[in-house]
Amino acid sequence: MTHRLLGLVRYPYGCIEQTVSAAFPLLYLGTLLEGVKYAGDATVDIDKYINSAIRKLRKFKLVSGGFTYWPGGSSVSAWGSLYTGHFLIEAGKLGYHVPQDLMANWLRYEKSRALTTKDNLMKRVYRVYLLALAGEYQIGPMNLLKETGINDMNDTQKWMLAAAYHLAGVERTAAQILIPAGVRVKNYNESGGTYGSGLRDLSIILNTLVLFERWSEADEIAKELGVALASQNWYSTQTTGFMLLSLGKYVRSLNKEEDGPSVLAGTIRLPGGREVRFETDRSAYHFEIEEGFGDEIAVYLDSTSTVKRAFTALDWDGVPLTDDVGDTSGKLGLEVAWLNDEGMPVDPSELSPGEVFWGHFRVRNLTVARNIEEVALVQLLPAGWEIDNPRLSDRTAPKWMSRLNLNREEYMDVRDDRVMWFFDFEKHRELDFVVRLNAVTAGSFMLPATVAEAMYNRAYRATAAGKRVVVTQR
Repeated sequence: MTHRLLGLVRYPYGCIEQTVSAAFPLLYLGTLLEGVKYAGDATVDIDKYINSAIRKLRKFKLVSGGFTYWPGGSSVSAWGSLYTGHFLIEAGKLGYHVPQDLMANWLRYEKSRALTTKDNLMKRVYRVYLLALAGEYQIGPMNLLKETGINDMNDTQKWMLAAAYHLAGVERTAAQILIPAGVRVKNYNESGGTYGSGLRDLSIILNTLVLFERWSEADEIAKELGVALASQNWYSTQTTGFMLLSLGKYVRSLNKEEDGPSVLAGTIRLPGGREVRFETDRSAYHFEIEEGFGDEIAVYLDSTSTVKRAFTALDWDGVPLTDDVGDTSGKLGLEVAWLNDEGMPVDPSELSPGEVFWGHFRVRNLTVARNIEEVALVQLLPAGWEIDNPRLSDRTAPKWMSRLNLNREEYMDVRDDRVMWFFDFEKHRELDFVVRLNAVTAGSFMLPATVAEAMYNRAYRATAAGKRVVVTQR
């Protein structure tokens, strides 16, 4: 699971869902990353990372107590707010400092929303479950859901509602709800809404099975999720985060059943014959190999090891020397052009120092009459270029831009080495994005590929190949 945890920690965008998904599983699986390098020689400081995520949530906070999807937004993200509250509740129970005002305002907001019938069933049931988890159970809204919505609920929703009653101490009602509830989930993948999937929903069921201590059912689901996480399949941050979270709580609960800490001990035989002794009472042991790539390595447990089962995984990490991403199109179309102030093409393979030019990116929705939510457009820049003006006004926009469909993004993130736009395809099937650039440093550089992708559905993705670019000497 380590590569999945690192994937969340390294995820580059930073909306509220992704911020929470990166930190939430670390509450329960953080020990797996102890000693793992994730950025050069840096290792993951678990407590520092979790506390930083909690502080960052203030950037998403609204006066109402809800949370926006992007920093500085003006409207509440319904699922993002619920998911954030879930993280804050569990972090507080584990001893992390959750600002009192942040938690109190969230509770006030969600309690005020608990009686609404405007949200879909998934959000409504998740809300009453979380309020019960926080000790603020809402019997009235819970009863309303049970009386008017139980026949429309899927198994995941029934487990959450039963868990709310269980936490409120109403065991008879919880048991009644669970009589017809199985562990069936449909195979789906949302690009917005609750950002859900079949595996995400199965993870929520595992989370509640641990609460009810129904271990035989939990064991089977944990195995299924473990196999999924060990694969090379792509999963969204929401799916990955919930899978890791529920497995972490499952593993922690199993560890409480054992007598004393488990010891993992043995020997690693490296290429060339050198042997390294290891012994730890933590969940994992990491060893960095710097030579003998491609040769055989052997790992042996010895008699001092008390664990019943152990697994080995060999991971590699690095930055590719060349960008081998080509032109691709999967339900999205992408065109990239480099232009001067008059709108005429510029050849980026030969620019002069100080030359100012524009990047023009056009993204198309190639599906028929279908909206696509939470799309990201990302352009990393070569080291010899810098962003000159990422945000346009009528005064700065050249005349040729008047025919473009601009300024439709929900959020724009500008960093030293990249520019990213985030948007939905709703009313428009074609959107344009521009950024003003400056060639500043002489040399030969690699321009990385341009990527447009729906963040929660890998089927919607397009890339434009990168190329070698040159900034000439004066």
